[in-house]
Amino acid sequence: MSMNRKRVIVRHSIASVIALALFGGSRFLYNVIISRKFGVEVLGEINSLISQAFFLAGFLAFFSIGVGKYTAEFLGRGEKNRIKSIAGISFLSPLLGLVLMPINFSLALLSILRAIQLTFRSFIYGLHRGEVYAYSIMLGFTLFLLGFLGDPLLPYYLFLATISVFGVVYLSREKLIGKPRINDFILLAKYSVWAFLGSASGIFLIQGPYFLTDILSGSESAGIVSAILSTAFLLSYLPQVVQSAIVPIFAYDYGKGSMETSKRLAEVSVEMLSIATAIIVFAILAFQPIIERIFRLKLGTLLLPALIGVEIYVSYNPLINLLSATKFIRSSSIYAISGSIVSLISWLLLIPKHGALGTLIGLIMGYSTIFALTLAKTVKEFGVKPRITVPLFLAIILQLLSKFISPIILVIAYLIIEWRKIRLFLHDIRSL
Repeated sequence: MSMNRKRVIVRHSIASVIALALFGGSRFLYNVIISRKFGVEVLGEINSLISQAFFLAGFLAFFSIGVGKYTAEFLGRGEKNRIKSIAGISFLSPLLGLVLMPINFSLALLSILRAIQLTFRSFIYGLHRGEVYAYSIMLGFTLFLLGFLGDPLLPYYLFLATISVFGVVYLSREKLIGKPRINDFILLAKYSVWAFLGSASGIFLIQGPYFLTDILSGSESAGIVSAILSTAFLLSYLPQVVQSAIVPIFAYDYGKGSMETSKRLAEVSVEMLSIATAIIVFAILAFQPIIERIFRLKLGTLLLPALIGVEIYVSYNPLINLLSATKFIRSSSIYAISGSIVSLISWLLLIPKHGALGTLIGLIMGYSTIFALTLAKTVKEFGVKPRITVPLFLAIILQLLSKFISPIILVIAYLIIEWRKIRLFLHDIRSL
């Protein structure tokens, strides 16, 4: 095989760790500073606007997932002109957000910049140049920190604008944007319809809790949810590190017509992500008092359901990526939509009565729905082994005991039980 699989995975993973640590950490840091500087109600209001903008960006970045998949496929086939063609198509859709400028300037600007960032990220990873994206994130994060000297939204204006400008300059310098071709547009559009539906549903599950809690229960409850989920969603960046490395591999293998190694890679990824996430959850539970002091909020029992919900999301992520990177994009999108509908109905029923707790229960129900459907499909189509879910379920059972037993004792027990899988993981990675 012409592509060095290990080198691509390692290079993408290192770049993703840097990029996602900074981008993911920025949301947590932002919430801490805004909470302490302006109070929980302002935190809820600002996060409501940001979450709406990020949700809208999913629509503006219509071709973002498709451009990553087909860039990797065309790269595998050596079709460089088609790569330039789909890049030219994909970077036009974010500009549709300009029509919203007269209605809500802040919402429009944030959504446009976020859409460009999403498209650039997907395209550059499809090219196997993830380190370039990491450079843009590092530069943007520097300006993000300077933004706290001004308006509450200034940090994100500077962060996203820097990444967007960097991306456009890089693509222009490398001559990676070409004249769109009608056949490539049709191909990309057909795939992107379903990819978009799945992506928008996934974004809704991440951003929806903020603005729906604000609408249905008030800004104070939204502020509490912001503090809790900004902590819990730090875990969601773990699968994105892996995703950035393995999705181009899935698409590349699919383009080559061989999926056995990709199936093994997906199985190993699920188990190791579940174990890594579980260890971090136990650590967060152990240090919950410190987190409460950072936000100046009492989180109580609300933190655990948030962490469990995100744990479930982390575990099914490699499987749904396996579906979306191959011929099952329609299935993966339907499953994501189903989970979003379950969460939406749950939120409408639970948030008005139970506030933040209702938000977190609805999140768990939505992610559990996607998890069950995705697992069943990958078992049927790829022969994925159901036993890969054991680390997740074992972790959740032990975490539910953390109210009665120290999380430190529980994580030690968990590591002892799962040690054999960790050792086998190292062996499997060497054999990829």
